Amino acid sequence: MTRFKVWVKIATVFGLVFLLTGCWGNRPVNDRILVLCMGIDPAKSPNQFTVIFQSPTPSAVTNSSQGSSSASGGQSEVFAVKGTGQSLEAAFNQAQAKVSKDLYLGQLQLLVISNQLKPMLLKRAITSLQSIGTLDKTPYIVVANGSAFRMLQQTSPQAKFPSLYFISLFGCVSCQTDALGIRFWQYLVRIDTRGVDPYLPVALPFSQGYRVDRVALYRGYHYITMLDPIQTTTFGILQGLSHKVSVFLPKQQATVAFLTGPSHLTTQVINGQVRATFDIHLTAMLMGLDAHTETPQKISEISQTTSQIIAKRCVALVRQLQRQDVDPLGIGRMLSWQHPHTFSNFVHWHQEYPKVHVVVHCVVKITDVGTTK
Repeated sequence: MTRFKVWVKIATVFGLVFLLTGCWGNRPVNDRILVLCMGIDPAKSPNQFTVIFQSPTPSAVTNSSQGSSSASGGQSEVFAVKGTGQSLEAAFNQAQAKVSKDLYLGQLQLLVISNQLKPMLLKRAITSLQSIGTLDKTPYIVVANGSAFRMLQQTSPQAKFPSLYFISLFGCVSCQTDALGIRFWQYLVRIDTRGVDPYLPVALPFSQGYRVDRVALYRGYHYITMLDPIQTTTFGILQGLSHKVSVFLPKQQATVAFLTGPSHLTTQVINGQVRATFDIHLTAMLMGLDAHTETPQKISEISQTTSQIIAKRCVALVRQLQRQDVDPLGIGRMLSWQHPHTFSNFVHWHQEYPKVHVVVHCVVKITDVGTTK
C-alpha cells in the first residue's frame, strides 16, 4: 500500500509538469499562447484560488518589436483567461479548456500574487510553480493589494503591457528609489532559509499606471503588513538598496538628496543577549541651500543632522518589525552565519527575534552641493 502511494505521488507530479507546460514535444509558436503575466487571487471558495493567465495580443507583440507602447486603433494590448481550482493544475486545465491554443508558461516574466491569499493557498500555488519544468524561476514577483486581476488590467503610460513596465522599472537604477525588484528564485531562497523572511514589492494601480513605492512583508507564507513609502525607503537604506532617497530639513530649508551607500549588518552574543548592529555609510548631494551659507561647518552640521534623522528612522523601523515578529532584514540569518552554535540553540527564532538589541550607526557624507536658488 505504501509503494502504491509513492507511485501515485510520482504520477501526480509528472502529470502536473506535463499539463502546465502546455505542450508535449516541440510545438510551433503559432500553436501556443505565450503567457507573460500570471496572477493568483483567492476564489469564492476558501479552498480554491483563481489563476489569471495574461498574454499579449498580436498588435501588442508588433508594437513591442517596433518600440511602441500603444496599441493601434484602440485595441487592447492584452487578453486574459482565468481558471479556478484547489490546485494550479486544476486552474490551468480550466483555463486551457477556454482557448484553442496551448497555454505556454516558458516565457513567464511577471507573477502577481494577491496579499489576500491564505498561507495554505499561497504555499500550494508556489509549490506547484516550482514543479513546472519550463518555468526558469527568473520572472519578477510582485504583490497586489487586493485583486491581482485588477492590477493586471491597469495600463501604464510607459508600457501598457505589465511585464514590459516592471522589467524596465526593476532593471533601471535611476527609475526607482530602492532596488525593489525580486525574482521568483530570490523569493524561493528566502522562503526556504531559516532566519530571514520574504519581502516583495507592492504594485498599486492608480489613474496613471502603477505605483511601486511600498513593500509587503511575509513571515513564511503569512502576509504580515505593508510598509508605507517612508518606511520602505528606510528599509531600502537598511538593506543597502537606496538610490534616490532624500531628506528635507525644515530648519535649514534644504534637502539632502540622492542618498546611497552600503549597509553592513553584524551580530554579537554578549552574556546570552543577541546584539545586531547596522553600519550605514551614505553619500549625498545637498540641494536648496543658499550659496552664501554653504560653509564647511554648515555642511558638516547638516551631515550630522541627516545622519541622526536616518538612524532614528532605522531604529524605529527595526523595532516595529520586531514587534510584528517579522525578520525581512535577515538578522537571524546573519546570526546563523556568524554564531551558528547560538542560532542552532534557538529552536524557534521568532521567539528570540523580538528580544534582539538593535543598534544603528549612520554616517552621511555630502559629496556635492547644488542649489535651486
